[in-house]
Amino acid sequence: MKTAVVVNVSLLILMVLTVSPLTASAQATEPLSTIVCVPADRSIREKEKQRVPFANSYKDENGDTVYTINGNESWRRTEIEVKRGQRIEVSGSGIVRWAPDGIEKIDVTPDGTRPPYRDGWNYYHFPFPEAGIGSLVMRIGKGIYPVGSSRVIEAEDDGFIEFMINDDKLDDNSGFFTVKAKRVEF
Repeated sequence: MKTAVVVNVSLLILMVLTVSPLTASAQATEPLSTIVCVPADRSIREKEKQRVPFANSYKDENGDTVYTINGNESWRRTEIEVKRGQRIEVSGSGIVRWAPDGIEKIDVTPDGTRPPYRDGWNYYHFPFPEAGIGSLVMRIGKGIYPVGSSRVIEAEDDGFIEFMINDDKLDDNSGFFTVKAKRVEF
């Protein structure tokens, strides 16, 4: 019985050694994809930093950070981290074109235009369906807020402030909003 087990194990090892080079050579012809490993000791905050790209930013004449939110890009993260219950003051300006020519009012300020039609197929694909199309929206953690040109918001979740344009199809957009955001003390 021991001899049969040893022989079976030896055959199994021989089969693995024989098949392994064939598998390795077949895999070598396919392009390798990049895999990013996050060490187990990194915090959720560090993972969140990697998940959403940074917004482009610059300092204005007062030293305040101004973020550029392009109309054709999804969520962009700021360096501002807030805790639940903190208030954030946001102001935005600029023009975004949210659709190609030929469709109603397509050049909008951060306040956007009318909300998407409820009976439309894409109503729920918008980041904030009840806000105006092309308007400025903000996300903190899992909470999404309509911001428009100016608003003070109380955070319902912890996280970094992120912005995007309220639209379900970003690739036909152009233009950008400039946005300032800061925590407000009570």
